[in-house]
Parts: sequence; structure tokens; C-alpha cells
Amino acid sequence: MEYLSLAGILLGLAVLIFISFKGVPIIITAPLAAMVVILFSQMDIVGSFTGPFMTGFTNFAKNYFLIFLLSAVYGKMMADSGAAKSIAYKLSALANKFPGNEKFVAIFSLVLVNSVFTYGGISLFVVMFTMVIIAKNLFEELGIPWRLYTCVSLGMSVYTMTMLPGTPAIQNLIPMKYLGTTPTAAPVLGIIGTVVSLILGIGWIKYQLAKAEKLQEGFMPTGTEISKVVLKDEKVEEMNLLVSLTPSIVLLVVLNILKQPPVVALFAAVLTSVVLFYKRYVNVIKTMSDGANNAIMAITNICIVVAFGSVVAASTGYALVIGALDSIPGPPIVQIIVAVNIAAGVTGSASGGLGIALESLSQKFLATGINPEVIHRVAAMSCGGLDSLPHNAAIINDLGVARLTHRQAYINMFMLTVVTPTIATIVVAIFASMGVV
Repeated sequence: MEYLSLAGILLGLAVLIFISFKGVPIIITAPLAAMVVILFSQMDIVGSFTGPFMTGFTNFAKNYFLIFLLSAVYGKMMADSGAAKSIAYKLSALANKFPGNEKFVAIFSLVLVNSVFTYGGISLFVVMFTMVIIAKNLFEELGIPWRLYTCVSLGMSVYTMTMLPGTPAIQNLIPMKYLGTTPTAAPVLGIIGTVVSLILGIGWIKYQLAKAEKLQEGFMPTGTEISKVVLKDEKVEEMNLLVSLTPSIVLLVVLNILKQPPVVALFAAVLTSVVLFYKRYVNVIKTMSDGANNAIMAITNICIVVAFGSVVAASTGYALVIGALDSIPGPPIVQIIVAVNIAAGVTGSASGGLGIALESLSQKFLATGINPEVIHRVAAMSCGGLDSLPHNAAIINDLGVARLTHRQAYINMFMLTVVTPTIATIVVAIFASMGVV
């Protein structure tokens, strides 16, 4: 029975990945994949959908909707005010100051832009639309293969999401509820993970550029589809870099120095944006409304994969997997890495998988005697590993916005958002076992 259920989980995950790969919205694929798990686990169909499925959906929405709402509104306000583009253009202009290394500097400058955006609390779903405009112009001008645009994800969803101390990313905030920690938990381990990620990421970008150079590959052919799209690049009056960054600075100060809840910190950032940029908005109410709509789309996509993950968590096959954690050789910290990665991989969501894993296993992890700050950092980093399989909603959205296919460009995302953070997490676990926090 348990092994049949486990087979159903694997088949359900395969269905989720395959249909998502074909471009079918996750809100359709997740219930279908859940049905596979339910049938193989011989669970009550109606009871499973009205029970674990909807409970998982509503609980995640209840716990994190306000954070998503304020984050999306704040991101939209930064975009519509021109602050986001001011930051992006000033940083991406670095490329022309390094003759002979323009292509590498262009890509890495966009990594830095993404890092500034996401560490500053701007929603990932907002960042995508801003970045693709800047990147297309820069890549076309310098003859960089468009498929390498996905290398920019190194800064979009790796170290700023789970590693850097104090990041307001949802993945760094979820463990606080279960472990009683703060956003700056295990700061040294977070910095070590960041350094490892950057070293590996830079190595991969350089390798891909050398490969493209050898093949004499330019912006085309992978840029064919994006070149057909007229990207709306509205000219904005650029502002001082420090002024552009002020709302993000306020967010980080309120969150990490004043130790206020994430909702308060995000509200402070929104209020600061209104005060600083009010005259730059065509209609500030519409900007906020558009941001709120973005939040609903984003959290719905995540809630639906959490719902699928909740059905998996209720199955006997999942209990078999969790029961097998104790037999994993090595220290308990290895169990944390494996458990969170499995949950994130099954759901295709870092935040969703992390929430499921900590909901069911946080007390087990705490009982091992590991410092809660170490659990926080290792769990947060682990959720940023297998979450980025092809069915991840952010992966699908980003490729869609860039007019790239999985076949053309997913390899960069896989190396930079699956392999790189997994290696960084293992390195951090080794340092943690030596008493580093």
C-alpha cells in the first residue's frame, strides 16, 4: 500500500512536470497531479480535495497573503515610479566600462541588478518584466546569445532569496514562525553560502560565454522570438541612485534593525514610496491596484502547488519517505536538507515546500538539538534547490516573458538555481557541523 502510494507520488510529480513543461497553467496541472496521488494512495477523492488540498491552499493564503500583497504593491510602485529602472540602468551601464569583458560584465551587472531588486524586497514577478527590457537591449547591442539571459536568475532567486542575512524574501521569513528566529539567523553561514554561490555562478557564466564564443554564436538564433516582440520601454526621468534605493533601505532597516514584523516593514516601504515618488505616478491608486492583482496571481499559483503538496503529505507514501529520514547516514542536518528539498521538489515551490516541511517536521528538527538559527538557514537554503525543476511557476513565467523554451535555456536555470544552491547548502552544512553560525 505504502509503495503503491509512493509510486503515485512519483507519477503525480512526473505529470506535474510534464504538463507544466507543455505550458499548461499550474492551476490546472496541480489538481490533476493531486488526483493521481489520491487514486494511487486509495484516498477518498472528495474528502482529499475538500480536506488536505483545500486546507493546504487556504492555510498558506491565510499565513502569507499580506506579505505577498504588500510586496507586490511595493514592487509595482517601484516600477511605475521609474525607481526600478533608474537602479537597473545605472548598474547595467557598468558593462561599457570594462572593454574586452563587456559580455561577462553585462550579464553579471544584470545579476547585480536582480540582487538589488530582490534583496530590496521587490517581488520576483515584477522584476521579470523590468529585467527583460533592459537585458534585450544590452544583449542585442553586445551580441550576447539570448539563451544566456537565464543566467541572470543567479541573482534573482538564489542567494538573495535564501542566503543573505536579513533578506525580506518569503523563504527567509517562513522559518521564523516555526523556529522563533529572526531574518538575520545564522549570518555567517548565509554569507558563506552566498560566496560559494557567486563563485560557482561566475564560473558557469564564463563557461557558457566561452562556449558561445567558440561556436561564434550571437544574439540569434535564440533571440528570434523576443526580437519579434515590441517591448514597451517607456522613457522615465532617471533619479538619483540613493533616492531610488531609499524605500528598500527603509524596508531592511525596519525589518532587521528595528526588528518589526515583515508586514510592518513592507508597509513602511510602500509608505516611503508614496512620499518620495508621489508626483511621478500617473495614478497612484491604479498602481496599487495593479500590484494587488499581481499579488493575487502570484499567491494563487503558489497556494495551488502547496495544495498538491498537502495531498502528498497526507498520503501513506509520504509517511514512508519521512519515516526513512532516520535511516539517512550522517548528522541530523542532512535530514533537514533532504526533507526540505523533497518537499520543495514535489511542490515545485520553494516557499510552499518549506512551509510543508517545517509544518510537519520543525519539532523533529528542534528535538535533534541543532541551533534553531542553523535549522533556519539550512532549511531556507534547501528550499531553493529542487524547487526549480521545470514545473516551477517562476521558471515557467520567466521563460515565457523572455520568449525562450525550456530546451533552449533551462540548463542555465538548472545549474544556477538547482545545482549551485545545493552545493552551497552542503558546504554550509559542513561549516555548521563545525560550530559556525
